[in-house]
Parts: sequence; structure tokens; C-alpha cells
Amino acid sequence: MGMIANYQSTTDTELEKFKCLDDVEEAQENEDLEICDIGKMWDALHFLMTGKPASVPVEGDLISEAILGQFNISGEDVEEFISGTRSNRVKEIAKALQKIDFEKYIDKFNMRNFAKNDIYPNIWEYDDEVDEIKDDLRDSFESLRKFYEKMAEQESAVLVSIY
Repeated sequence: MGMIANYQSTTDTELEKFKCLDDVEEAQENEDLEICDIGKMWDALHFLMTGKPASVPVEGDLISEAILGQFNISGEDVEEFISGTRSNRVKEIAKALQKIDFEKYIDKFNMRNFAKNDIYPNIWEYDDEVDEIKDDLRDSFESLRKFYEKMAEQESAVLVSIY
């Protein structure tokens, strides 16, 4: 299957409770919460927009935080990466995402750079699919942007799960 990224609405109070991963798993099962799923494109989107793989979060960078969250909840040695973003930071991220001209990033897209940096998912040798990959990146960015805008309007925090 592979690793996918999900973003879901939560509250600042709930984020503080998520120091225990059992609580996170329970929250993830709540079907009433808003969810954004960008599938497998999380690492590719992070690399395209920051120049760094997702394994190297860019501290203080709103774009990196949009994809990876503001602070780690899961710790270092787990199969599932869980992080959170407080509601005040969600508002800052939403504003930053609104200002982005994503086509400038797409214009610089180079599959060889992704392959050379071992960016997930490992699809960079499929030169005949470059247009579809660009469309997937656009769709992932747009979904994430809309999700953060909605969370900012609702004054929600965000829980990030990559598993």
C-alpha cells in the first residue's frame, strides 16, 4: 500500500491530550471531523516546495509545517508519524498557502531531482507520466490549501498523520 498523509480538524485542547498515542488513534476514528487526504504525495509536495525531503523538516517554515505539522507527537521511532499544529499557527499557514503561486513550483519540477533525493513515492522514473504527476501535486496542494483555509475559519487546530 504505502504511506499516506491525512490531516484532520481538532482543538488546541485535544492536541495537548495527544501526548498519548492511544488518544490519537481514538481521535482518528471520529468520523465527524473534517479530514484532508493527500495520499502518497506528502514527501513530494514537501520537496517541491521546500527543497528538502520530509525527513528534514524546515524549522519555522510555514510550508513545511503545513505538510508535517508544527510539533511532533509520535516521537522518533514509530511506524506512524503523528504531529499537531495549534490553531493560531493554522491561521498563519492558511495565509501563507493562499499567497502561493503553485505553478511557479510546478515550472521548476524536475523528476531527476526527486529520484536523486529518494523522494517518496518512488515514481520518478516514469517520464511518460510527468503530466499526471504534476496534476497529482496540484491536486494535493489545492486540497491542503482549502483544508487549512477552512480550519483557519473554524479556528481549529490540525492533527497530521502519516502512516
